Amino acid sequence: MNPDRALVLQFLRGGGQPLAITSNPLASDLGGMICELDAADGTALLAFTPPPRFLQGAQILQGGALATMLDFAMAFAAHARLEMQDQAFATASLTVHFLRPAPAPARYLARGHILKSGSRLLYAEGDIRRESEARIIAAASAVMALADP
Repeated sequence: MNPDRALVLQFLRGGGQPLAITSNPLASDLGGMICELDAADGTALLAFTPPPRFLQGAQILQGGALATMLDFAMAFAAHARLEMQDQAFATASLTVHFLRPAPAPARYLARGHILKSGSRLLYAEGDIRRESEARIIAAASAVMALADP
């Protein structure tokens, strides 16, 4: 079983207490935590506290790190939504719109939501913001291709 999927199932069965993302080295390096998952709605809220190695020279998070956090949020929403435990998927398309700089150090909240799930594709959206602010820093949409179990 996919380690991220196993961690999502652990969170869902464990009463919803925040859980460090230990299933993926990159998510762990970004200081990732699962805060909320809703299987019925296909939503995820992840928190990230990226260390300084993900900063550009002006103490702003690198865009690829933001895109990665958004991809994780949408993927964890997909893992929560999928009914078959051995169902696999991969992000086939990811579009990110950067709306403002992401200053650091800070804790970031990334939300993912599955908009539609079909027999071969999932459609997702996500956004990320600083925990201390309501303004969205970046928004994303993704298409995820389902693989045969």
